[in-house]
Amino acid sequence: ADHYLRIRTGTDVAFIYGLLHLIFKNGWEDKEFIDSRVYGMDKVRQEAKKWTPEVTADVTGIPAEKIIQITRLFATTKPSTVVWALGITQHSTGTSNTRILPILQLVLGNAGKKGGGCNIIRGHDNVQGSTDMCNLADSLPGYYGLSDDAWKYYSKAWGVDYEWMKGRFHSPKWMNEKGFSLAKWWQGVLQEEKTYSSSPIRALWVQGTGITSMTQQVKIQEAIKKLDLLVIAEPFVNEAAILSDRKDGIYIIPAATQFETEGSVTASNRSSQWRSKVVDPLYESKPDHEIMFEFAKKFGFYDEFISGMKHDIVDGEIKKVKDDFIWPDDAANELARTVKTIGLGGWTAKRLREHQENWHLFDPITLAGYGKMKGQYYGL
Repeated sequence: ADHYLRIRTGTDVAFIYGLLHLIFKNGWEDKEFIDSRVYGMDKVRQEAKKWTPEVTADVTGIPAEKIIQITRLFATTKPSTVVWALGITQHSTGTSNTRILPILQLVLGNAGKKGGGCNIIRGHDNVQGSTDMCNLADSLPGYYGLSDDAWKYYSKAWGVDYEWMKGRFHSPKWMNEKGFSLAKWWQGVLQEEKTYSSSPIRALWVQGTGITSMTQQVKIQEAIKKLDLLVIAEPFVNEAAILSDRKDGIYIIPAATQFETEGSVTASNRSSQWRSKVVDPLYESKPDHEIMFEFAKKFGFYDEFISGMKHDIVDGEIKKVKDDFIWPDDAANELARTVKTIGLGGWTAKRLREHQENWHLFDPITLAGYGKMKGQYYGL
Protein backbone atom coordinates (compact mmCIF):
# COMPACT_ATOMS: atom_id res chain seq x y z
CA ALA A 1 0.00 0.00 0.00
CA ASP A 2 1.13 3.55 -0.69
CA HIS A 3 -0.54 4.66 2.52
CA TYR A 4 -1.09 2.44 5.56
CA LEU A 5 -3.20 3.76 8.41
CA ARG A 6 -2.83 2.01 11.75
CA ILE A 7 -6.38 2.31 13.05
CA ARG A 8 -7.52 1.55 16.58
CA THR A 9 -9.68 -1.60 16.54
CA GLY A 10 -13.40 -0.95 16.38
CA THR A 11 -13.18 2.71 15.26
CA ASP A 12 -13.86 2.24 11.54
CA VAL A 13 -17.15 4.16 11.64
CA ALA A 14 -15.49 7.11 13.39
CA PHE A 15 -12.73 7.11 10.76
CA ILE A 16 -15.21 7.27 7.86
CA TYR A 17 -17.14 10.05 9.59
CA GLY A 18 -13.84 11.91 9.82
CA LEU A 19 -13.50 11.59 6.05
CA LEU A 20 -17.09 12.72 5.54
CA HIS A 21 -16.49 15.79 7.73
CA LEU A 22 -13.69 16.95 5.45
CA ILE A 23 -15.54 16.02 2.26
CA PHE A 24 -18.54 18.15 3.20
CA LYS A 25 -16.35 20.97 4.56
CA ASN A 26 -14.36 21.24 1.32
CA GLY A 27 -17.31 20.70 -1.02
CA TRP A 28 -15.91 17.47 -2.44
CA GLU A 29 -19.27 15.67 -2.32
CA ASP A 30 -21.14 14.91 -5.56
CA LYS A 31 -24.06 17.31 -5.06
CA GLU A 32 -25.90 16.32 -8.23
CA PHE A 33 -25.71 12.61 -7.41
CA ILE A 34 -26.90 13.20 -3.84
CA ASP A 35 -29.81 15.41 -4.92
CA SER A 36 -31.05 12.97 -7.54
CA ARG A 37 -30.23 9.58 -6.01
CA VAL A 38 -29.80 9.74 -2.23
CA TYR A 39 -32.21 10.19 0.68
CA GLY A 40 -31.43 11.14 4.28
CA MET A 41 -28.04 12.73 3.60
CA ASP A 42 -28.84 15.73 5.80
CA LYS A 43 -28.68 13.49 8.87
CA VAL A 44 -25.32 12.10 7.78
CA ARG A 45 -24.03 15.60 7.17
CA GLN A 46 -25.19 16.70 10.64
CA GLU A 47 -23.40 13.78 12.34
CA ALA A 48 -20.24 14.35 10.29
CA LYS A 49 -19.91 17.91 11.65
CA LYS A 50 -18.79 16.47 15.00
CA TRP A 51 -15.90 14.51 13.51
CA THR A 52 -13.17 17.08 13.00
CA PRO A 53 -9.69 15.71 12.17
CA GLU A 54 -8.67 16.27 15.79
CA VAL A 55 -11.65 14.43 17.25
CA THR A 56 -11.26 11.60 14.72
CA ALA A 57 -7.55 11.32 15.48
CA ASP A 58 -8.26 11.08 19.20
CA VAL A 59 -10.73 8.21 18.68
CA THR A 60 -8.99 6.27 15.90
CA GLY A 61 -5.35 6.82 16.74
CA ILE A 62 -4.63 8.04 13.19
CA PRO A 63 -2.82 11.41 13.08
CA ALA A 64 -5.02 14.30 11.93
CA GLU A 65 -2.63 15.24 9.10
CA LYS A 66 -2.87 11.69 7.71
CA ILE A 67 -6.66 11.82 7.83
CA ILE A 68 -6.62 15.08 5.86
CA GLN A 69 -4.13 13.66 3.34
CA ILE A 70 -6.09 10.45 2.76
CA THR A 71 -9.43 12.25 2.48
CA ARG A 72 -8.10 14.65 -0.15
CA LEU A 73 -6.56 11.80 -2.14
CA PHE A 74 -9.65 9.58 -2.05
CA ALA A 75 -12.23 12.32 -2.57
CA THR A 76 -10.53 14.01 -5.50
CA THR A 77 -9.55 10.86 -7.42
CA LYS A 78 -12.56 9.73 -9.46
CA PRO A 79 -13.78 7.12 -9.67
CA SER A 80 -12.54 5.45 -6.50
CA THR A 81 -13.55 2.12 -5.04
CA VAL A 82 -13.71 0.65 -1.55
CA VAL A 83 -12.56 -2.92 -1.00
CA TRP A 84 -12.96 -4.78 2.27
CA ALA A 85 -12.96 -8.30 3.62
CA LEU A 86 -13.81 -10.10 6.86
CA GLY A 87 -12.03 -7.60 9.10
CA ILE A 88 -14.84 -5.14 8.38
CA THR A 89 -17.80 -7.55 8.25
CA GLN A 90 -17.10 -10.09 10.99
CA HIS A 91 -16.66 -7.57 13.76
CA SER A 92 -18.66 -6.50 16.77
CA THR A 93 -19.49 -3.34 14.79
CA GLY A 94 -19.73 -5.16 11.46
CA THR A 95 -23.25 -4.01 10.59
CA SER A 96 -22.37 -0.36 11.15
CA ASN A 97 -19.12 -0.79 9.22
CA THR A 98 -20.88 -2.18 6.17
CA ARG A 99 -23.42 0.65 6.25
CA ILE A 100 -21.01 3.56 6.58
CA LEU A 101 -18.73 2.53 3.69
CA PRO A 102 -21.51 2.57 1.04
CA ILE A 103 -22.61 5.93 2.49
CA LEU A 104 -19.10 7.24 1.77
CA GLN A 105 -19.41 6.10 -1.83
CA LEU A 106 -22.86 7.66 -2.17
CA VAL A 107 -21.54 10.99 -0.90
CA LEU A 108 -18.76 10.95 -3.50
CA GLY A 109 -21.03 9.73 -6.30
CA ASN A 110 -18.97 6.59 -6.77
CA ALA A 111 -21.94 4.22 -6.62
CA GLY A 112 -23.00 2.39 -9.75
CA LYS A 113 -20.02 3.53 -11.78
CA LYS A 114 -17.26 1.64 -13.52
CA GLY A 115 -14.24 1.62 -11.24
CA GLY A 116 -16.30 2.70 -8.23
CA GLY A 117 -18.68 1.01 -5.83
CA CYS A 118 -17.99 -1.28 -2.91
CA ASN A 119 -16.20 -4.53 -3.63
CA ILE A 120 -16.48 -6.98 -0.77
CA ILE A 121 -14.18 -9.98 -0.58
CA ARG A 122 -15.88 -12.92 1.11
CA GLY A 123 -14.25 -15.62 3.19
CA HIS A 124 -13.87 -18.07 0.31
CA ASP A 125 -14.97 -18.58 -3.27
CA ASN A 126 -18.59 -19.57 -2.68
CA VAL A 127 -19.81 -17.63 0.35
CA GLN A 128 -22.08 -15.59 -1.92
CA GLY A 129 -23.34 -18.73 -3.62
CA SER A 130 -24.27 -20.32 -0.30
CA THR A 131 -26.00 -17.11 0.80
CA ASP A 132 -28.04 -17.14 -2.41
CA MET A 133 -29.21 -20.67 -1.63
CA CYS A 134 -31.21 -19.88 1.55
CA ASN A 135 -28.57 -20.83 4.07
CA LEU A 136 -29.98 -17.96 6.10
CA ALA A 137 -32.94 -18.39 8.44
CA ASP A 138 -35.13 -15.74 6.87
CA SER A 139 -35.64 -16.69 3.24
CA LEU A 140 -36.14 -19.32 0.59
CA PRO A 141 -33.52 -19.57 -2.23
CA GLY A 142 -32.90 -16.38 -4.16
CA TYR A 143 -34.19 -14.10 -1.37
CA TYR A 144 -37.84 -14.93 -2.06
CA GLY A 145 -38.72 -14.50 1.61
CA LEU A 146 -41.09 -16.74 3.59
CA SER A 147 -44.53 -15.59 2.45
CA ASP A 148 -47.25 -18.09 1.48
CA ASP A 149 -46.78 -17.07 -2.15
CA ALA A 150 -43.04 -17.80 -1.94
CA TRP A 151 -43.69 -21.27 -0.53
CA LYS A 152 -46.34 -21.94 -3.17
CA TYR A 153 -43.97 -20.80 -5.92
CA TYR A 154 -41.20 -23.14 -4.82
CA SER A 155 -43.55 -26.04 -4.12
CA LYS A 156 -44.77 -25.78 -7.70
CA ALA A 157 -41.27 -25.26 -9.09
CA TRP A 158 -40.00 -28.34 -7.22
CA GLY A 159 -42.99 -30.47 -8.15
CA VAL A 160 -43.92 -30.89 -4.49
CA ASP A 161 -47.43 -30.71 -3.07
CA TYR A 162 -47.91 -27.46 -1.14
CA GLU A 163 -50.08 -29.12 1.50
CA TRP A 164 -47.36 -31.72 2.09
CA MET A 165 -44.85 -28.89 2.49
CA LYS A 166 -47.12 -27.16 4.99
CA GLY A 167 -47.44 -30.41 6.93
CA ARG A 168 -43.69 -30.46 7.56
CA PHE A 169 -44.15 -27.69 10.12
CA HIS A 170 -45.50 -28.07 13.65
CA SER A 171 -47.65 -25.01 12.96
CA PRO A 172 -48.42 -23.39 9.56
CA LYS A 173 -47.43 -19.97 10.92
CA TRP A 174 -43.86 -21.23 11.32
CA MET A 175 -43.56 -21.23 7.54
CA ASN A 176 -43.69 -17.45 7.61
CA GLU A 177 -41.65 -16.82 10.76
CA LYS A 178 -37.93 -16.06 10.51
CA GLY A 179 -35.66 -18.40 12.41
CA PHE A 180 -32.92 -17.16 14.71
CA SER A 181 -29.51 -16.54 13.23
CA LEU A 182 -26.71 -19.09 13.27
CA ALA A 183 -24.74 -16.81 15.60
CA LYS A 184 -27.40 -17.45 18.23
CA TRP A 185 -27.96 -21.17 17.71
CA TRP A 186 -27.31 -21.75 21.40
CA GLN A 187 -30.45 -19.78 22.28
CA GLY A 188 -32.51 -22.55 20.73
CA VAL A 189 -30.95 -24.98 23.17
CA LEU A 190 -30.85 -22.90 26.36
CA GLN A 191 -34.18 -21.12 25.67
CA GLU A 192 -33.15 -18.02 27.62
CA GLU A 193 -35.08 -15.91 25.13
CA LYS A 194 -38.33 -16.63 23.32
CA THR A 195 -37.85 -18.59 20.12
CA TYR A 196 -40.32 -19.91 17.59
CA SER A 197 -39.86 -23.46 18.85
CA SER A 198 -42.29 -25.11 21.25
CA SER A 199 -39.43 -26.98 22.92
CA PRO A 200 -35.64 -26.62 23.22
CA ILE A 201 -33.37 -27.96 20.50
CA ARG A 202 -32.14 -31.37 21.65
CA ALA A 203 -30.25 -32.54 18.56
CA LEU A 204 -27.99 -30.41 16.36
CA TRP A 205 -26.65 -31.31 12.93
CA VAL A 206 -23.68 -29.13 11.91
CA GLN A 207 -22.49 -29.06 8.31
CA GLY A 208 -20.37 -26.50 6.51
CA THR A 209 -19.91 -24.15 9.45
CA GLY A 210 -18.16 -23.77 12.78
CA ILE A 211 -20.58 -23.38 15.67
CA THR A 212 -17.75 -22.39 18.00
CA SER A 213 -16.34 -19.63 15.79
CA MET A 214 -18.72 -17.06 17.27
CA THR A 215 -19.14 -14.88 20.32
CA GLN A 216 -20.66 -16.05 23.61
CA GLN A 217 -18.31 -19.01 24.03
CA VAL A 218 -19.56 -19.69 27.57
CA LYS A 219 -23.15 -20.02 26.27
CA ILE A 220 -21.95 -22.22 23.41
CA GLN A 221 -20.23 -24.62 25.82
CA GLU A 222 -23.36 -24.74 27.99
CA ALA A 223 -25.49 -25.53 24.93
CA ILE A 224 -23.17 -28.29 23.69
CA LYS A 225 -23.31 -29.97 27.10
CA LYS A 226 -27.10 -29.74 27.18
CA LEU A 227 -27.69 -31.29 23.74
CA ASP A 228 -28.77 -34.94 23.58
CA LEU A 229 -27.05 -35.34 20.23
CA LEU A 230 -24.45 -33.38 18.26
CA VAL A 231 -23.47 -34.48 14.73
CA ILE A 232 -20.64 -32.68 12.94
CA ALA A 233 -20.02 -33.25 9.22
CA GLU A 234 -16.56 -31.80 8.57
CA PRO A 235 -13.33 -32.67 6.73
CA PHE A 236 -11.41 -32.19 9.99
CA VAL A 237 -12.09 -32.44 13.70
CA ASN A 238 -12.98 -28.92 14.84
CA GLU A 239 -13.30 -27.23 18.21
CA ALA A 240 -16.95 -28.16 18.65
CA ALA A 241 -15.98 -31.82 18.86
CA ILE A 242 -13.42 -31.32 21.62
CA LEU A 243 -14.80 -28.30 23.50
CA SER A 244 -17.04 -30.44 25.67
CA ASP A 245 -15.93 -32.97 28.28
CA ARG A 246 -18.83 -35.26 27.49
CA LYS A 247 -17.98 -38.81 26.48
CA ASP A 248 -20.99 -39.66 24.32
CA GLY A 249 -23.64 -38.07 22.12
CA ILE A 250 -21.12 -36.41 19.76
CA TYR A 251 -20.49 -37.90 16.31
CA ILE A 252 -18.12 -36.73 13.58
CA ILE A 253 -18.96 -37.59 9.97
CA PRO A 254 -16.09 -37.17 7.46
CA ALA A 255 -17.14 -34.72 4.75
CA ALA A 256 -15.23 -34.23 1.50
CA THR A 257 -13.25 -31.06 0.79
CA GLN A 258 -13.84 -28.66 -2.11
CA PHE A 259 -11.11 -30.47 -4.05
CA GLU A 260 -13.20 -33.65 -3.98
CA THR A 261 -16.44 -32.10 -5.24
CA GLU A 262 -17.72 -30.41 -8.39
CA GLY A 263 -20.21 -27.66 -9.17
CA SER A 264 -20.73 -23.94 -9.56
CA VAL A 265 -19.35 -21.27 -7.24
CA THR A 266 -20.55 -17.67 -7.07
CA ALA A 267 -18.52 -14.64 -5.99
CA SER A 268 -19.90 -11.45 -4.46
CA ASN A 269 -19.37 -9.61 -7.76
CA ARG A 270 -22.20 -11.87 -9.04
CA SER A 271 -19.95 -13.88 -11.35
CA SER A 272 -20.10 -17.65 -11.40
CA GLN A 273 -17.59 -20.32 -12.36
CA TRP A 274 -17.62 -24.07 -12.67
CA ARG A 275 -15.22 -25.80 -10.30
CA SER A 276 -14.03 -29.28 -11.24
CA LYS A 277 -13.23 -32.13 -8.91
CA VAL A 278 -9.49 -32.78 -8.49
CA VAL A 279 -9.71 -36.22 -6.85
CA ASP A 280 -12.48 -38.54 -5.68
CA PRO A 281 -13.39 -38.29 -1.98
CA LEU A 282 -10.73 -40.00 0.10
CA TYR A 283 -11.29 -42.82 2.57
CA GLU A 284 -14.80 -42.81 4.05
CA SER A 285 -15.57 -39.16 3.38
CA LYS A 286 -18.63 -38.16 1.35
CA PRO A 287 -19.52 -34.91 -0.45
CA ASP A 288 -22.00 -32.65 1.35
CA HIS A 289 -24.81 -33.46 -1.06
CA GLU A 290 -24.47 -37.22 -0.51
CA ILE A 291 -24.58 -36.72 3.26
CA MET A 292 -27.74 -34.63 2.87
CA PHE A 293 -29.28 -37.24 0.56
CA GLU A 294 -28.69 -39.93 3.19
CA PHE A 295 -30.19 -37.65 5.82
CA ALA A 296 -33.30 -37.09 3.67
CA LYS A 297 -33.70 -40.83 3.09
CA LYS A 298 -33.52 -41.60 6.81
CA PHE A 299 -36.18 -38.99 7.59
CA GLY A 300 -38.45 -39.98 4.73
CA PHE A 301 -38.42 -36.97 2.40
CA TYR A 302 -35.77 -37.95 -0.15
CA ASP A 303 -38.20 -38.07 -3.11
CA GLU A 304 -39.41 -34.54 -2.39
CA PHE A 305 -35.86 -33.36 -1.70
CA ILE A 306 -34.63 -34.27 -5.20
CA SER A 307 -37.89 -33.65 -7.05
CA GLY A 308 -36.89 -30.25 -8.43
CA MET A 309 -33.99 -31.77 -10.36
CA LYS A 310 -36.40 -34.03 -12.24
CA HIS A 311 -38.69 -31.20 -13.36
CA ASP A 312 -38.50 -28.64 -16.14
CA ILE A 313 -40.75 -26.25 -18.03
CA VAL A 314 -42.59 -27.89 -20.93
CA ASP A 315 -45.04 -25.82 -23.01
CA GLY A 316 -45.16 -23.23 -20.25
CA GLU A 317 -45.93 -25.78 -17.54
CA ILE A 318 -43.66 -27.30 -14.89
CA LYS A 319 -43.61 -31.04 -15.50
CA LYS A 320 -41.58 -34.06 -14.49
CA VAL A 321 -39.26 -34.81 -17.41
CA LYS A 322 -36.99 -37.56 -16.06
CA ASP A 323 -36.93 -40.36 -13.51
CA ASP A 324 -33.37 -39.77 -12.36
CA PHE A 325 -30.96 -36.87 -12.15
CA ILE A 326 -27.29 -36.11 -12.80
CA TRP A 327 -25.40 -34.36 -10.01
CA PRO A 328 -24.39 -31.55 -9.98
CA ASP A 329 -25.64 -30.64 -13.46
CA ASP A 330 -29.35 -30.95 -12.73
CA ALA A 331 -28.96 -29.05 -9.45
CA ALA A 332 -27.43 -26.12 -11.35
CA ASN A 333 -30.13 -26.36 -14.01
CA GLU A 334 -32.85 -26.34 -11.35
CA LEU A 335 -31.46 -23.10 -9.92
CA ALA A 336 -31.24 -21.54 -13.39
CA ARG A 337 -34.92 -22.38 -13.87
CA THR A 338 -36.29 -21.33 -10.49
CA VAL A 339 -34.21 -18.44 -9.09
CA LYS A 340 -35.37 -15.42 -11.07
CA THR A 341 -34.91 -12.65 -8.49
CA ILE A 342 -31.12 -12.42 -8.83
CA GLY A 343 -30.82 -13.22 -12.51
CA LEU A 344 -29.72 -16.86 -12.50
CA GLY A 345 -31.66 -17.59 -15.67
CA GLY A 346 -29.26 -19.10 -18.19
CA TRP A 347 -26.73 -20.20 -15.56
CA THR A 348 -26.94 -23.79 -16.72
CA ALA A 349 -24.26 -26.40 -16.03
CA LYS A 350 -23.56 -26.68 -19.77
CA ARG A 351 -22.97 -22.95 -20.15
CA LEU A 352 -20.78 -22.66 -17.05
CA ARG A 353 -18.69 -25.62 -18.18
CA GLU A 354 -18.22 -23.99 -21.59
CA HIS A 355 -16.86 -20.88 -19.87
CA GLN A 356 -14.44 -22.97 -17.85
CA GLU A 357 -13.23 -24.98 -20.84
CA ASN A 358 -12.87 -21.89 -23.06
CA TRP A 359 -11.56 -19.36 -20.54
CA HIS A 360 -8.83 -18.38 -23.03
CA LEU A 361 -11.51 -17.02 -25.39
CA PHE A 362 -12.51 -14.18 -23.02
CA ASP A 363 -10.84 -10.77 -22.76
CA PRO A 364 -9.16 -10.53 -19.32
CA ILE A 365 -10.20 -6.88 -18.93
CA THR A 366 -13.68 -6.59 -20.41
CA LEU A 367 -14.52 -10.32 -19.91
CA ALA A 368 -16.14 -10.25 -23.38
CA GLY A 369 -15.91 -13.48 -25.33
CA TYR A 370 -14.57 -13.91 -28.84
CA GLY A 371 -14.36 -16.76 -31.31
CA LYS A 372 -17.00 -19.36 -30.49
CA MET A 373 -17.70 -17.55 -27.17
CA LYS A 374 -18.57 -14.26 -28.89
CA GLY A 375 -21.66 -12.66 -27.39
CA GLN A 376 -21.00 -13.99 -23.89
CA TYR A 377 -19.21 -12.55 -20.86
CA TYR A 378 -17.05 -14.68 -18.60
CA GLY A 379 -18.71 -15.56 -15.32
CA LEU A 380 -22.15 -14.55 -16.63
